[in-house]
Amino acid sequence: MKARGSPLRRRGRRSVLRVFAIPAILFAASLAGLVLGLTGDGLRDALAWLLLSLPLLAVGVAWRRRGLPSRYRKT
Repeated sequence: MKARGSPLRRRGRRSVLRVFAIPAILFAASLAGLVLGLTGDGLRDALAWLLLSLPLLAVGVAWRRRGLPSRYRKT
């Protein structure tokens, strides 16, 4: 029997939109960052760096949340 709060507990079914919302946002931000970086200078380059750093930030947040005990996570 699994302990309560186990990371392997079963969650309810999720819709396709809910499953792919964050990856779709990260994809759109990355694509916009690449286009801005290739087509402009100055402010556009700064915005491109910001948009292209979002996936790295998301990975960092996911790693940090995975390391926290479940009582500290927002659900």
